[in-house]
Amino acid sequence: MKYIAAILAFVFLVFLVKVGVDSTAKKSSKSVRLECHNKSTVFERVYDQALMKEVQRALQKGEYELLSRAKKAQYMKSRLFEHVDMEEVDQMVKSALTAYKDPAAESNASVTVDYFVYENDKEDPGKKTKESKRFAGYLHFKVMSGGERVYVIQIDFMDLKGKDIPEKVECAVQSIMTAS
Repeated sequence: MKYIAAILAFVFLVFLVKVGVDSTAKKSSKSVRLECHNKSTVFERVYDQALMKEVQRALQKGEYELLSRAKKAQYMKSRLFEHVDMEEVDQMVKSALTAYKDPAAESNASVTVDYFVYENDKEDPGKKTKESKRFAGYLHFKVMSGGERVYVIQIDFMDLKGKDIPEKVECAVQSIMTAS
């Protein structure tokens, strides 16, 4: 009887270890949390969940600093920024954040939304796969509070003239405001 109980306990332990390994192996930073995530490749990460809620309240209050920059292709002729104006993208981000504005929100957090628009450099010798050359670029947002990284999202866009950037900005801001 002791042997049967020991064998059953061992089998149960092996089962638990296998389930644990399988569940951690399937975790990825690639996100499909929102409907808009299904339309492109999205990577997101919350670094501090408690601080994330405070950041969201500060953004609802309209208290944030916006930093932006463009990262142009280096190995190929840059064409994206002939069509994309960073001041217009800044306005898109501000407008998307304004949609979540709540005058009743209370927060004392110091929030910085730091983002860049990256032009995919298809002639970069480090890009070897067709998959890495498929997209036109990506938006990368880093949300910080008090100098501490709280949340990061990266979302690809496909149009070589950046015509899909407005919907990607909307998705990124929705992701920021609904992350937990």
